Amino acid sequence: MYRIILPIKVHAVKLAYRKALLDKMIHGYFCVRRGHRTVAVTYDPDNAKCTSVNPKVHYVSSKQGKKYAEAVNEYLVIKAEYDDLLTRWNAMYSFQPPKVRFPIKQLQENHKMDNAFYNMQIDNKGKYTPDNPTVSDSGVYKSKNELMAADALKELGIPFKYETSLYIPEVDEWINPDFLLAFYEINRCSYLEVLGMNDKLNYAVATSTKINSYSKGKYRPGREIIYIHLYDRYSFDKVYFIEQVLSAFNSLIPDSALEWGADYSHLNEVS
Repeated sequence: MYRIILPIKVHAVKLAYRKALLDKMIHGYFCVRRGHRTVAVTYDPDNAKCTSVNPKVHYVSSKQGKKYAEAVNEYLVIKAEYDDLLTRWNAMYSFQPPKVRFPIKQLQENHKMDNAFYNMQIDNKGKYTPDNPTVSDSGVYKSKNELMAADALKELGIPFKYETSLYIPEVDEWINPDFLLAFYEINRCSYLEVLGMNDKLNYAVATSTKINSYSKGKYRPGREIIYIHLYDRYSFDKVYFIEQVLSAFNSLIPDSALEWGADYSHLNEVS
C-alpha cells in the first residue's frame, strides 16, 4: 500500500496551521452521564473558569449542549488531524518542527490566487461533453485520468474545483483548467492540468496551445499552474501525480516563513 510522505515544509505548515486553529477552538469530549449523552467542555476561549480539571458539562439535547457539541465535533476533527501529523513527524525526524510565520507571503505574485479567489470561482464551467464521460460517486469527469486525479486529491485532503473559467488577456482567450486546487493552509491556490491523451494528435496540439496560453499569461509551472504529463489516457500514475502536487505545494512555502532550531515542544501541548 502506498504511504504518502509529506515534504518537510508542507508537513511543518500543516502541523502549525492546525495548532493555531486548536488554540482558538473550544476543547472537549463526549460522554454518557445518568443515561444521557453529554458534552464536557475543557477549554473555552471566552470562559477562563472552564478547565480540564473543572469542565463544563451539558446535555447534548439542550440548547447550550447542541451549540457546544457542534464546536467540540469540529475540535475533535482538527485534533485527530493534528495528532496524526505530529505522530508522523516524530516518527520521521529527531528534531522539533519549526515555528511558522503566518500569514505566509509569496516572494513573487503574478496573480492574486488566494483563498478568497478560490472561494469565488464557479466549477463545472466546461462546455465540452465527451461521448463517454466517466461517471462515479465522486462526480462526472471527462476521462478516467481526471477521475483518478480527483480521487488522489481527496486522499491528500486538498480541496479542489473542477473546470472553472479563466480569462487570459494576453491571448484574449477563455479556458477551463481541469482543476483549481486550494492550498488553504498557506492561503494559495493553483490550477492543475492532467495532460493524458498526447497519443492523439489533435489533443497534443490543443495541449501545446493551452500551455502556451498559460505561459503568455505568466502562470508559472509548478506554482500557479501544475502540469501532470501522462503517456496516454490509460497510464495514470498515482505516485507521480501525488509527488508533483506536493512538490508544487512545497515550492509555494518560502524558506523565510519557517524558523528552525528553537524549542517548540509546546506543539505537543494540546489537551
